[in-house]
Amino acid sequence: MSEISKRERQKKRREARLAQERAAEAKARRNRLLVFALLGVIFAGLIGLAVANNRRQAAELAEQREAVKARLDDLGCTEPVTVEDRGQGHLTSQQLAESPPEVLYPDRPATSGEHFSNWFISGVYDELLDERVLVHDLEHGYVVTYYDEGLADEQVEELKTFAQEQIDGDFQKLIVAPWDGELPDDANVAYTGWNVRQGCGEFDREVMSVFLTDHHSGAGEAPEKELPAHTDPDSGIDPEGEPYLLPPLGTEAIPTEGMDEGGTVTDPEAEASEDEAGTATEAPS
Repeated sequence: MSEISKRERQKKRREARLAQERAAEAKARRNRLLVFALLGVIFAGLIGLAVANNRRQAAELAEQREAVKARLDDLGCTEPVTVEDRGQGHLTSQQLAESPPEVLYPDRPATSGEHFSNWFISGVYDELLDERVLVHDLEHGYVVTYYDEGLADEQVEELKTFAQEQIDGDFQKLIVAPWDGELPDDANVAYTGWNVRQGCGEFDREVMSVFLTDHHSGAGEAPEKELPAHTDPDSGIDPEGEPYLLPPLGTEAIPTEGMDEGGTVTDPEAEASEDEAGTATEAPS
């Protein structure tokens, strides 16, 4: 038997090593393909799950809408009504003093129109709030809910509790406040969004929930709905437990400083001085 030369042994070792490397590469390639296939299955499953979840939520919402619609008469509710767009823009100090809400807004509670240059922070209030300020909140994608003295005390508390739960949850752009006097059309509760309104004789969680879902922020048509909710105390006007009514409704002065940051009203003489100078108080929307 002839002895294998050194060169041949080296060649065999090289061929064995190359064979091992090719086998390792093939195994790695198969593993990668398996991982990609598995990821594809998982990704497709997640997409399918998301689609199914969206369909389920849409079906549940449609069912909720139908259930609410069937109860509107019993609750003394209208269906949500689209209201004529009254435009937008800021009132000057003189315009504000000469234009109470009943002059500015022919169809109340207002759902659009010229408004004060600042806005309220999100919240559930016991105090009267100036409608001309609240319209600015509507422009930012808020839902403003009013209730009048005709709403039973226990329903007022239920409304406030439910509303606060929504603010703490998925609907931060929400304000609840009392209405001065009687709401129109025999309503004791009125839900307003930008160019949309619904009145009800009674408060009902499901009715409010559907209105919020359909008209709050991104789902609504407000011109500046992309702005964040005003939840920080310094992000808008905080009534601090007192009625907030601007001239000619109340004695609150019109802020002359800090409007971009939501400055509060502190000087009752500021408005008079401003009118004498013939200046206008304006701030970016």
